[in-house]
Amino acid sequence: MNVTAQRYSTLVICIFTGIGILIVAFCFGAFELTRLDTPLGVRQRNAALAFGIMISFFIYINGYLYQRSVKCFSDFLNKYPGEMNHETMVVELQTGFSKCRKYSWIGGGLITVVYLFSEGLLSLESDILSWYLSVLGLFFWRYAICTLFCLLFVTRFALSRFLNEGLIDLFGIEKFKHLSELVISNAVISALSLSLIPIFWLGINVPIIDRVIVSIAFLMLTSFLFLPVNKVQRCIAKKKSLAIQRINDSIKQLFLLNEKHKRRLTDDPVRLRKLSSLINSKQQISAVSEWAIDIPQGMKTIAIVFSVPLSWAIGALVDKYLQEIIEISKMV
Repeated sequence: MNVTAQRYSTLVICIFTGIGILIVAFCFGAFELTRLDTPLGVRQRNAALAFGIMISFFIYINGYLYQRSVKCFSDFLNKYPGEMNHETMVVELQTGFSKCRKYSWIGGGLITVVYLFSEGLLSLESDILSWYLSVLGLFFWRYAICTLFCLLFVTRFALSRFLNEGLIDLFGIEKFKHLSELVISNAVISALSLSLIPIFWLGINVPIIDRVIVSIAFLMLTSFLFLPVNKVQRCIAKKKSLAIQRINDSIKQLFLLNEKHKRRLTDDPVRLRKLSSLINSKQQISAVSEWAIDIPQGMKTIAIVFSVPLSWAIGALVDKYLQEIIEISKMV
């Protein structure tokens, strides 16, 4: 099965998984209007809806992230095979993703247990819906943490194996196009993940501090994911500055020789050609781009930055109209 067919089959499985989660929650009464009279009922409805959507999303994204990483790194190695062996790259990615999946069960289990007991949501007197949502919570946190671990691993892998300072050439910015595409796709994944959080907030007065915490978490994660691009920029800017400085020193030496020999520079064709060559080289180096992101990728980056607050604004509108529909339903 090729990658495209596998991706579509995974997508279909995820869709049916989400639908199945919502159907079972509906059978347990998660979406009954009578539950909306209590804060706990509203939270249970939101959790059922969010779990159905986000668990399916994370399952698909975890597979997509691995396939995307292999493709981008493979495209890079196809153009520059001397940087790393392709088989070694695949093995290291498989090992890293396997560890992320294993440790995510531990992290997800710990967070689920701590959250349930701290909120008092798990007791022997709980109804079947509460137990069902508790089990879903384990899978939700497991897949959410797995996605986070995989994003961090891929970024660290790119930084350590493909972005050594010696590999970053002053005129080789094009070689990092595939890596910058991977960085942007990872940032899109993180933005989409956080954009779904308002589902948990439907019908609930969310403290401003919660929104601030989520926003800060998004900015910190995005900043880390863009470290490969920033590292390339810093290295090229450093080499660019050093190269221009050396050219300026060479130009100064030419004029010092002119004063020493008391001859005009225009009377010495050799030094004149050398000066022209130095000026031309300086112009070429000055025109070198320091960023591995082109204009289309830059537009994607801007869209990523504004996607999370935009999703929250849309979520607020949906919540407003949803509450109006519920009030009308109660009156009927």
